[in-house]
This record gives sequence, C-alpha cells and structure tokens, in this order.
Amino acid sequence: MTSRNSKQRIPRRPAHQTVAPNILTARVRTKVWLETGGRFVMGDGGLRLLEGVARLGSLAAAVRDIGWSYRHAWGYIRHAETVLGTPLLVPRPGKGRRRGAVVTEHGRQLLLRLRSARARVDAALGESGPTLDEIASRGGLGGAPRRRRVTARAAAGSSSAPS
Repeated sequence: MTSRNSKQRIPRRPAHQTVAPNILTARVRTKVWLETGGRFVMGDGGLRLLEGVARLGSLAAAVRDIGWSYRHAWGYIRHAETVLGTPLLVPRPGKGRRRGAVVTEHGRQLLLRLRSARARVDAALGESGPTLDEIASRGGLGGAPRRRRVTARAAAGSSSAPS
C-alpha cells in the first residue's frame, strides 16, 4: 500500500527561463533613520521637516512645504524630543511673519547626522531614499506636498519676503 504523499507531483521547470521585464527595471530603495536605545528618533521625513524649519523659519511653513499635517509634524518632533531628552525646536516669539520656530543646536546636530547618513547611503547606491510624495503620504494628508495658493495680497507682499 502506498501513501498519498509518495505520489506528490514535482512541478516541471521550463526548458529556458526568462527574466520578467519588471525585474530588470527594479530599483533599490532605502530608508535611513536614527534610533537610540532601540527607539526610533527620526528618519527621512524628519530630515525634510527639520530642513524645512531651518530654511523657512516655522514649523507651519515646513509642514505646508512637505505636505504633512501640522498635528503629525508636531507629534513627530515631540516624540523625537522625548526620546532624546532635549528640545529640537524652540519657538521664536513675535507677530505675523516674525513668529515661528528655530532649530536648536541639538536639532542641528541631529540634522547633520541624518544628512550625512543619507548622503553616504545615496553615494553607495544612488538616490534610493523616499520621494517627496512618499514622505508627504506618511504625514497625515495622504498626497503630494501641498503648495500654498498665492493670493493677490500675498503676491504683492512677496517682493519683500526673504527667499
């Protein structure tokens, strides 16, 4: 008496094997992040966020630039600050455009560390990090970075605004 398992059929391989076209066009993708004590601190999205705050002078402007919700960005920064035990941003008092946020010295150190890590990975593999659309989709708005609509009033005042 033979058992059922002894008659299992082994699938045949074709005489020649071809490579699917999508394999030939596949790209290497990477994510870079920092962690401490096994806890996530900040990754590619946080890198873009801190760069935006440093460049634009406010968290609100940075989130508009990368397409995240303010709530997501604020929680992201607060989490990183809690894990590190130090502030990364401090408020800049004032009214109107003078008000905003400044990246602290620890925030700048973190930014340099993330930039360096991303640059080393990209130097080895080519640009392999997440796209701006992918970063935006992680931030709570679910789409490409939102750009501010320019109104006539804003356009009239933009000549005096720093670039």
